[in-house]
Amino acid sequence: MRTPGDDVSSGAGRVGDAAARLGQDAAEPARREVRAMQDDLLAGLREFGAGGALLTGAGVCGLLALWAAHETALRVLESVMPRGRAAALLTCVYGCGAAALALAARDRVNAAADAAADALEKEADGIRAAPDRGPGPSGT
Repeated sequence: MRTPGDDVSSGAGRVGDAAARLGQDAAEPARREVRAMQDDLLAGLREFGAGGALLTGAGVCGLLALWAAHETALRVLESVMPRGRAAALLTCVYGCGAAALALAARDRVNAAADAAADALEKEADGIRAAPDRGPGPSGT
């Protein structure tokens, strides 16, 4: 003989199955979207890797060109002065160039830091000079 409580338990099982199916059905589009995002990201990383390899090749070629230019300058100077003096002269030229570039970089970095400090100070002055606008959104 059946009791009314038996129907409730079988109904609860059907509701549980429906909830589980609904959860699976809702999760599947999310999984597809995550997979699509992963595929897009991997494709972008592959392109970035290829670009990085090309950039590395360009850097190596540039370094070789610089080395060839150095060798050319050294050979030209060796035709006018002894080899040791030619190498010393190029070393001095490179050292002076490095020092000049370092000083210029230092000046640029200091100017950028000063500009940022001035902008922050100006913003702070503007905030200090602003009239009291009353309590903020939090009510304080």
